[in-house]
Amino acid sequence: MFYRHVIVLDNNQEVLYLYVDNSYEFANDLENNSVSNNVYQKIINYINNNGIKFDGQKVFLVVNNSVVASLTINTSDIKEKKDYSFINNLNKSVDEDIEILDVDDFPSIKLIDLNRSSGIIERMKLEDYVFGIVGGEMPGVFNIEAMKAQAVIARTYALKQLKSKKPIRDYNETQIFRDNKYLKLLWGNNYDLYKEKIQLAINSTKGQVLKFDGELIDAYYHLTNNGKTENSRNILKIAYPYLVSVPSVWDLSSPSYLNKRRVSNDYLSKLLNTKIDNTTNVEILSRTESSRVKYIKFNDKVFDGFILGSKLGLPSNDYSIDIGDEETIFTTRGFGHGLGLSKYGANGMARQGYNYKQILEHYFPNTYIDRG
Repeated sequence: MFYRHVIVLDNNQEVLYLYVDNSYEFANDLENNSVSNNVYQKIINYINNNGIKFDGQKVFLVVNNSVVASLTINTSDIKEKKDYSFINNLNKSVDEDIEILDVDDFPSIKLIDLNRSSGIIERMKLEDYVFGIVGGEMPGVFNIEAMKAQAVIARTYALKQLKSKKPIRDYNETQIFRDNKYLKLLWGNNYDLYKEKIQLAINSTKGQVLKFDGELIDAYYHLTNNGKTENSRNILKIAYPYLVSVPSVWDLSSPSYLNKRRVSNDYLSKLLNTKIDNTTNVEILSRTESSRVKYIKFNDKVFDGFILGSKLGLPSNDYSIDIGDEETIFTTRGFGHGLGLSKYGANGMARQGYNYKQILEHYFPNTYIDRG
């Protein structure tokens, strides 16, 4: 019946989540508004047989990553038969008696396990996770329509990870989660204002995800670009119909549009295994349709422009090169891989009156908004 369990600290109290196998007919074990003796005993047996050290009383039953019911147990007297009633609201006390007619009466509350950098796995509602992503990825001063677009993308990413059975982390190359403690420090006196704004963006798009051909998309986004987004086949080596190059003129005024990276010639010589000085012959052999460097030649050696940019930590693969006596200057345009949504581009569109659906349609052509 149960194939997995997670123990989470909630207000310093242990909470046990038991995952119910899809093949188990869970609804058959509802009896008179309470868990049947059969299910309750299976819960106790699962705890005992697996040697689970659980000091709390609250237990949630999870089906398809959604909480369908909860109950309380007395861990000091677990064999005593009691009436353990379901509840249908995570914010209500587990001691409340609630009239239950059928399992379908319980709301489908999507939960995720967030793998924190500290090593702790934190259980939270999906929409709370989306809040932490929008707060972490979007400046609080951004237009609310850009935030709505980001919320849809964040939700899509999380549900895609769940469906693919991949972990969701609070910090990776895809998106960054920030908790309230961090956001309070970041926003200072504007915390209440920005919190309300982001919450409105999330509530306005609640449950919405982006799909292509009936499937959740790979939800890529970046800070800003060079005036065009990138085609997926140039970076991912896969041609996604919704990750194609589109114009993004709003990025040209982004504060992160232009950057310079200085690299010593000695270091560059060792990296490329060829002598780099002011006599070096450097030639950009080809660029992608979005002007990002595809192949570049130093003296008689040819390098992949994307791999070189990554090794040097360049913020963008659209770059020009100026070799001096002691160092080489890489001037870059844009910030990020350039795939999918541009955050500064989305904000620029929103400021010109575009809504979040139009923003998503522009950056992810051939997709549509659906419910997750």
